[in-house]
Amino acid sequence: MKKKRTVVSLSGIGAVFCALMMLAGCATTRPAAAEADYDVIIIGAGLGGLSAGAHLALNNLRVLVLEQHDKVGGCATSFQRGEFTFDASLHEMAGGGAGKKDRGLYQLLKVTGVDKKVELYELPQFYRSVFPGVDVDLPSNWEGFKTALKDTWPEESDGIEKFHRICSDTMDDLMSLKDLFRYTGARAFMVKAMVPLRQRSFFKYKDKTVQDVLDECFVSEEIKAVVSQLWVYYGAPVPDQSALVFLAATESYLGDGVWHIKGTSQALANGYAERISELGGRIETGTLVTRVIMKDGIAAGVKTATGRTYTGRYIIANTDPYQLTFKLIGEKYFPRDYVKRLNEFKPANSLFGVYMGLNIDLKDFGYDDSEIFYSTTSDSGVLYDRMMKGEYSDGAVAITIYSNYGDSIYAPPGKSLVTLTGYSDFGMWPSDTKEYRALKDRKVDELISLAARVIPELADPGYVEIKEGFTPRTLKRFTMNRGGVVYGFYLSPQQWQKVPNDTPISNVYITSNWSQAWHGMGSAQVNGWRAARLILDREGIK
Repeated sequence: MKKKRTVVSLSGIGAVFCALMMLAGCATTRPAAAEADYDVIIIGAGLGGLSAGAHLALNNLRVLVLEQHDKVGGCATSFQRGEFTFDASLHEMAGGGAGKKDRGLYQLLKVTGVDKKVELYELPQFYRSVFPGVDVDLPSNWEGFKTALKDTWPEESDGIEKFHRICSDTMDDLMSLKDLFRYTGARAFMVKAMVPLRQRSFFKYKDKTVQDVLDECFVSEEIKAVVSQLWVYYGAPVPDQSALVFLAATESYLGDGVWHIKGTSQALANGYAERISELGGRIETGTLVTRVIMKDGIAAGVKTATGRTYTGRYIIANTDPYQLTFKLIGEKYFPRDYVKRLNEFKPANSLFGVYMGLNIDLKDFGYDDSEIFYSTTSDSGVLYDRMMKGEYSDGAVAITIYSNYGDSIYAPPGKSLVTLTGYSDFGMWPSDTKEYRALKDRKVDELISLAARVIPELADPGYVEIKEGFTPRTLKRFTMNRGGVVYGFYLSPQQWQKVPNDTPISNVYITSNWSQAWHGMGSAQVNGWRAARLILDREGIK
């Protein structure tokens, strides 16, 4: 039996809640006040769309949210299998609750009143990182995080403190630029021109990788692997990943806290939906938008799969930009340079994983962990390549024990709920149904066997009540994202800005993980606020 530990999970879906954009400003004039059914039509009720809807409805705009699924939330949903309730993807959010520095996300929840709709509680631990010869638990605050690292690598103490300073300084710089996306003209020019002098940490690291930061701070390859462990939830491997994303995410978790939503992420999505309705907005589920109606070069409304049309003065798309550009609107309405740039972007990976319900309480077997990362090597580039090829026996796996979160919704007493997650490439999964199912079954067993190197009980059929795999094809079916991608674009230094929340079409905006507040549940909500803020600016609403 392994020694008891106390550790929590970090959402794969990322956690940065304050990004800036350096490319686009917002239009300063509102579209003509033509007769329309709604002021704003939002396509997609993921957290980005719901956040936008809440901020807009709060300011008395007439809002319609259309969602193709039968429930709101997008990736922030839950589902039941027998006695178990599975969270589709969220593990936790950074800065989601009161206290700490109160930067970003919680402020948005308070502004909209959604904080009154949900119960958020802080988790004490960050993650457990396991490599050959390395096994380290890390708390979810800077002092505990640094102490755990120094206890293991005392010779790296100076570098650990330096790493903390870099994370903090970079986040401060980003926060000082958080409204830049709203600026135009001379004001935008002057703010950008002063960045090398005023936001020095941001300027220094904006073109660097995570590997560059690690090499600057640390000597030991082991501590580098442990500190950068969350690359498994940010997308690109360490040598390719944007330093900005990594630094800001680390500071937001360790500085603002790691938070969980009681009742799964569906409770948060439902809270947003309730608030939108209370504020006079309207939400329709089971409604697939198939077309944005264009008139005189601007959006005039949307058409649904049933043939129904709705008119609106603004459109917000909580979709990937490929859907918006090439399917919903049409390439001909966009400038050639915008289309060219979009086609040159590299999308991030998709995911493969297993939802498991066990008839045992893992805490009785000594597992107090909530989030464990197990890797067969400390080389993230090798691991990334292996996972993208489906070689899970020699890859990496994130093991989330939701039933250790202290929320009884996940599993009944005496039982456990576990999710295993790794990376995947859409192209490796055959379209033939029989071949697809056979491959999925094999890969499910491979991923379980990998995780069982840390928790052997996972591989015992006598303990397993529920075993259900998901693939990029599953994710594409539910999210409609190209390739089943959930992270948006591959977050290299060349792509960290992603696409702006505004588009070349003056009254169309995008608020998904493909846009500029990066990705993750928290960032999706920030993207929603950003899109809403641009519209409110045009409407002259402060």
